[in-house]
Amino acid sequence: MKFSIIIPTFNEENDISATLDCLIKLNFKDKEILVIDDSTDSTPDIVKTYSSFGVKLIIPFKSEGRCGARNIGITQALGEVIVILNADVHLEIDFLDRILVHYQNGYDYVLVRSEVLNLNDLFARYIEFKGRFDYDKAGINSLEWTEGFSCKKEVAINCGLFPVGFLIPICAGEDALFGKAIKSSCAKKMVDFNIKVKHVSPASLTEYWNIRSGRGRGSPQIKRFIQKWSITIIFVWSFLRIVKTSIEIIFVLPVVLKIWRISLLSPRGFKDFLPFCYAWFIEQMAFHFGEFKSIFEIIKAEKKSNKKSF
Repeated sequence: MKFSIIIPTFNEENDISATLDCLIKLNFKDKEILVIDDSTDSTPDIVKTYSSFGVKLIIPFKSEGRCGARNIGITQALGEVIVILNADVHLEIDFLDRILVHYQNGYDYVLVRSEVLNLNDLFARYIEFKGRFDYDKAGINSLEWTEGFSCKKEVAINCGLFPVGFLIPICAGEDALFGKAIKSSCAKKMVDFNIKVKHVSPASLTEYWNIRSGRGRGSPQIKRFIQKWSITIIFVWSFLRIVKTSIEIIFVLPVVLKIWRISLLSPRGFKDFLPFCYAWFIEQMAFHFGEFKSIFEIIKAEKKSNKKSF
């Protein structure tokens, strides 16, 4: 069985080397590594230095964001199984051997445990333990996507790949849509949290804000382009989410209890309570900022498209 590792990149010059260093050390021989790059920084130059290790750089003719890059990787993959990574994910040397067992046993897609590597950084630590809290609450069987996601190439193609072809490329939430599409196809799932992948989470306030607001931007895009909501309904929905957050802040007890429980998962315990409150507040503000920014981006893109149609 051959594996194809697919990495979409956009300005990842600070992360891509560490990721590729891990990948070329994988002890599984029958694999390929595809980097689909749309960067304006030195990322492609860095990737080229790994060509002697079999890393293939692909430059898209048309930019369709992360979704389009992943689709290019999937369609050009030679492997029976694809592994989709972000540029900051580090795999253990035996990762492919361990997921291979599940595919040999007839499973169609495999979800593994994702762990943050840089736990000394506040925002990264908050993301890690909030994620664990959410997993514990929802149950791991509710998951349809994790870092280190893999599936059979045939399954990915039959499910229609990642959503593309919109006025604005969907920048967040596309992985959940993809996972749900695979689940709806009645594909056979394995969740193995004994297999772990490490990833680097945002350390600085700027990085954290950009990533969380980016996630906020994805919600209106999905609601407009996939679920076909009107702009008015999306605007009202986003406004009501602000109201909900405001109520949570005013009636502080539910938020405090939640963050308290999250902080108990951290090795620092109570010492992380106030820092996690701060991280939660920044996260909520970034989400709301991203949602309204996305709404106005959609309005602008649709007006421009309508003018061209006349």
